[in-house]
Amino acid sequence: MEGIINIAGAIPRMGTTTLALQLVRFLQDSGYDACYVEMSRQNYIWGAMNVYSEVSADKATGKTTCMGIHMFPSDRIEALREGKPAYDYIVCDFGNLSDTAFNKQQFIGGDCAVLVCGNKPNELFRTEDAIRDPMFEDALTVFNFTDPSDQAEIRAMMMGRGEMTDFMPYIPDPFHAGKEYAKGDFFQRLMDMAVRAIEQ
Repeated sequence: MEGIINIAGAIPRMGTTTLALQLVRFLQDSGYDACYVEMSRQNYIWGAMNVYSEVSADKATGKTTCMGIHMFPSDRIEALREGKPAYDYIVCDFGNLSDTAFNKQQFIGGDCAVLVCGNKPNELFRTEDAIRDPMFEDALTVFNFTDPSDQAEIRAMMMGRGEMTDFMPYIPDPFHAGKEYAKGDFFQRLMDMAVRAIEQ
């Protein structure tokens, strides 16, 4: 296995699930076997099963397949770590740091941690708290919903974490499989940072 990538938002509704699912999609498109694990309590898998038509469930393995993405509940994480079934990458969606069920030790216990942050007034102070937490000092930082004209200034303000920071493009559909969204090289840059973190 290449690694386990854990993703969490500084506050709710930062696009954590969209980032996790789209990262799985990118890894699949890059030739890797990758899956999504819902580590939060938002019942996203259940919701997807009741909204999308292109979905199937395997009760024996706990796997739900939605729009081609393999999704598992949190109680399957140990089996996945042991390679049952085997994946190159496991992308875990931890929801947000303010959730009372958020497990900080488990979040930083993966091979790479990613914090999804924001710079709006209701997001900024929680973002600062997160990046100043010494337990998250090795976490990558992704800003969502950021005006491109602000990105250079934000990167410069990241207290030495500029090289570990990037900006997620606008992707309104978390399961989207096409190329219409202007993703640029974002997911390749994110994986380049993740691989460096995993190798360290």
